[in-house]
Amino acid sequence: MGDASGMDTANLVAAWLSFGVTAVGLGGLISQASAINDQLDPYHATRTAEYLGIWFQRQPGFPWWRIAKPPPHGPVIAAKMAGGFCGTDALHIARIPVVPPGKAGWSILLAMFNQEKPVLGGGVASDSAAAEKGAAARARVQAKSTDSDRSDVAWSAAGKGVAGSWIHLERRALKRHQSHACIVISRTTLITMLVTTNGRPVFQYSDATGFRAGYASYCGQWYITWPIGQEAIVKFAAHDSIGSTEVLPRSFVQRVDRCGQMASGVVSAASSSFAVGFCGRKPAGTYRLEHAVKGFQNAHSGRHLYNMMGGQAFQVDFLSARAVDDDDAAAAAEEEDGTRTRTLHLPCKATGARTVRLLVAPHEARVLAQALDSLPWTALSWSLHRGLRDVLLAYGGGIMGAHRASLAALLRATVAARPEVFRARGWDAAFVRDNMGAMAAAAVLAGTGNSGDAVRVVADIVQVYVGDWDVARLDEVMFWRRADVSEVKELDAQAVVALTKMFVLEWSQEFDYQLYHHLPINLYFG
Repeated sequence: MGDASGMDTANLVAAWLSFGVTAVGLGGLISQASAINDQLDPYHATRTAEYLGIWFQRQPGFPWWRIAKPPPHGPVIAAKMAGGFCGTDALHIARIPVVPPGKAGWSILLAMFNQEKPVLGGGVASDSAAAEKGAAARARVQAKSTDSDRSDVAWSAAGKGVAGSWIHLERRALKRHQSHACIVISRTTLITMLVTTNGRPVFQYSDATGFRAGYASYCGQWYITWPIGQEAIVKFAAHDSIGSTEVLPRSFVQRVDRCGQMASGVVSAASSSFAVGFCGRKPAGTYRLEHAVKGFQNAHSGRHLYNMMGGQAFQVDFLSARAVDDDDAAAAAEEEDGTRTRTLHLPCKATGARTVRLLVAPHEARVLAQALDSLPWTALSWSLHRGLRDVLLAYGGGIMGAHRASLAALLRATVAARPEVFRARGWDAAFVRDNMGAMAAAAVLAGTGNSGDAVRVVADIVQVYVGDWDVARLDEVMFWRRADVSEVKELDAQAVVALTKMFVLEWSQEFDYQLYHHLPINLYFG
């Protein structure tokens, strides 16, 4: 009896030992298989918090027993003039990312674009310099929670700068392209993002190997590559020169619809049906400016881009340039309705030399004056249709030159008189005290440039000068249409706003509004 009991115990121990050895072996095999599977995962290097940023927290879960991991997910981004950026027209753009950015370009961009004004430290910081440094430090913190919704809510509740953070966006599986995990965007979305960030071409090549282009912007560098026979990919990298030395307010507002209009060469007024499109740059010669009611649909200029971005070109008037011979030009320069036709000298299409003579009759001059009064207000320079820029600068340049010194002096005096207001708006105290007024005056007196910071400085000073004007009032003024505009001596608020919008034109960059010809319908954004 005792021997049988001992044998049963021995057998039980042996069975358990065998089970244990088997379990350990299986565990080892599973661990090795998991390690091998991780190494074979095509997204192994791109499903990390370092690469995805805050979107690492928003990944869907999957069963532990599933051998092949599904691709990581990213947001669906759509942007155009009609509808804004992911449904938001007035973006609050911050060059220092508000939430932890990853290495993916789309992650960095979404950390700069905000639906609401970023709030630092749960409220208005008493020391903006400290707030800037604190925000930059927080941007390097990686969240540890794996519950995406709770972690996003916790981040926001802690007052750590989240302004929407695009948590509502639909998410889809990322596409692998070389070493990148990409979202798919349309060419319309790409162009909208370029003009919203004030992009300007740096280089562009199209040859037998494919298409390559680089665009500098206020927020960072854009690169587009489309090799022959392969997918087109877009990359975005933030500037590496912005950090604790930033002296500007954390964010500024950029209206997506207005950026699209200006890139397409269209100026419109919200208070009326006024909307006019401009023709492109012309070869050397003499032309007559002609206003065609609802004629923009017949234009070759920016109408393709305008329609692509959600506009309706058939609702827009058109200012075309009709070629005339020398005899017609001489006749057109004679008296017309008691007023001489005005001649503008514009850059030509081939070399940029001012070899284009544009004859402007009184009716077309009134249209140009209304366009100048209806230029949209902005805190940043435009990515601009060059035909629009050429004509409006030539038409208003003389009056702008006459008031340049007065405007510069007014900007300097406004900063000197109200430093505490600028401090409350987020400007660095030392910058306001020592540099802001002089910088603004120098920019206005320069007459041209390409600094987005200079435009932000001048625009904010003017907003402080005019006080409680809302954006609709800033958008449309009554200065260029005044009968005595050429005789104005003292600048009132309307004149200051109008001349500031002319200054922004001087400091804006030309944009290739036919870029879409070089791009496929959809691109990878890595």
